[in-house]
Amino acid sequence: MSAWLQGMMRGGIAMRALHVHHVKDSLTQDFTGLIDMSDLADNQRAQSDTIFLSRALAARAVQRFTGCTPDVAAAAVTDGFHDHAIDALAIDTENRRIVIVQSKLDNSGDAGLSQADALKVRNGCSDLFNMRFDRFSSRLQARRSEITEALSDASVTFIIVVATTGRSTLPAEAQQVFNDFLQEVNENDPVVSLEVLGLREFHSMVVEGTAGPRIELNVPIEQWGKVDLPYQAYYGLVQAAEIASWFEQHGDRLFSQNLRKSLGNTEVNEGLTHTLLTQGENFWYFNNGITALCDSIKKTPRGGSTHAYGDFAIEGMSVVNGAQTVASIHRAAKKEEKSLEEARVWVRFISLEGCPPDFATAVTRATNTQNSVENRDFVALDQQQERIRRDMLLSLQKQYSVKRGENAPAESDGCTVEDAIVALSCAHNNPYYTVLTKSAVGRLSENTERAPYTNLFNKGTSAHRVWRCVQVMRAVEADLAVRRKVLTDREFAVATHGNRVILQLVFNQLRLDKVNDVHYDWSKEITRLDKVTSVTLKHLTEVIETTYSNNYLAPLFKNTAKCRDLVSQVEAKLRSA
Repeated sequence: MSAWLQGMMRGGIAMRALHVHHVKDSLTQDFTGLIDMSDLADNQRAQSDTIFLSRALAARAVQRFTGCTPDVAAAAVTDGFHDHAIDALAIDTENRRIVIVQSKLDNSGDAGLSQADALKVRNGCSDLFNMRFDRFSSRLQARRSEITEALSDASVTFIIVVATTGRSTLPAEAQQVFNDFLQEVNENDPVVSLEVLGLREFHSMVVEGTAGPRIELNVPIEQWGKVDLPYQAYYGLVQAAEIASWFEQHGDRLFSQNLRKSLGNTEVNEGLTHTLLTQGENFWYFNNGITALCDSIKKTPRGGSTHAYGDFAIEGMSVVNGAQTVASIHRAAKKEEKSLEEARVWVRFISLEGCPPDFATAVTRATNTQNSVENRDFVALDQQQERIRRDMLLSLQKQYSVKRGENAPAESDGCTVEDAIVALSCAHNNPYYTVLTKSAVGRLSENTERAPYTNLFNKGTSAHRVWRCVQVMRAVEADLAVRRKVLTDREFAVATHGNRVILQLVFNQLRLDKVNDVHYDWSKEITRLDKVTSVTLKHLTEVIETTYSNNYLAPLFKNTAKCRDLVSQVEAKLRSA
């Protein structure tokens, strides 16, 4: 080895050591007095400085992904005896996600996560997803109710963060462990993602702050145009794949000035992703586009003077409207990148150069407070809905709220069309419809001229059917709510995430052949519901523990094939009983 190469290597080692020192100083400055160290045993006191820094590193990672203050980040630390490889856990309620951190302090600045450590993280996350709290430390168990509530949200997503002062990439063996785990838990939707923060990222936080450096992009824009007065802006079409790369590189930092970040797997986002995967070439027509503010925007010589194509250098960019569009494009790219090839998105880039100080806030507020048209607005135009509304009023003296903006009736006085969609879907005895009520309820009514909507609402859908199905849905949900107060962990999760499958199974045990019979005493069916729900929940829990014991339950109940199997097995148990 040449003397020059040896010198370069020594220089690299020295620089890494210096950067580790910078990170440690920053952690000490920000988290001294905030990190709980009271659990250390006597034989750990000699390592207290290292343990403190490792916990502070986990807290810093929490800050990076939630933007919280140091004291809040410190409170999220769960590192300790029996921590089950989860060193910090933060619940981001605004964005409906959970940040899980495993931290490794590396003084050399060059180490990576071992395969054994990756397996520990995988096992810890799996047990957390399945609410096996007894396997965790008392520190995490003390937050049991808070975590359970977050895990009960069917739309919650997870970020697993490997935080280290070593390498920013994982060794192949560790990466494969996470790849296998992500493939398993993301079978239906990208619920869980992995982020690695290494010395490079942590040192950048010291230099730039936890929010990271400002975003600078080179963006190719097709069919572009320009507005010069009163303030400069450019607009045009941007390839969806280009936008997916923004989120891949910068994540939620793209939305630093927005009123909110991406909201995870919401119904609207699922619809956007579905459109990209099935009708990418039409996405521009169906989507309102993206508005971004930037410190400056300049056209580069690339593309010449033609407006068919232009290349633009953008500095200090933040998406202020369209966060859900950006996140949904990224989600679609993760599922099938090829589907984005023909998709284009309308984007406006507004430069803040020469703008009044409050202009950015005004744009953000205005672009996020305009009224939008929703599926319910189109459903209200369907003649079947008007017929049901009149029939409910005349035959049952009940109100049926269809139009958005109407006051929802009290439960004793009637129901809404949203209530009817969920109840009728679960009564339809089709696991696909039942799954949609959990994963993308908007898909059930996105087109009033074809199935599934026309299978739910047609000339045979009477007011009695709607009202009686809604009664059953409400009674089953109320019964499950009472049971959830005494259930724990895995059983609680089944009663929470499996509520729609339970409802379908309950409907299958009722006299639905009598649901349209105005002379039939439906109260007989209502009085049976407590016992029927109890037996159904018991059998469903047994089947899950037998067949799907290692599955995270939220995505399990969004998988049509698995839900079909669950229904089949439970019904076999009911028949044999």
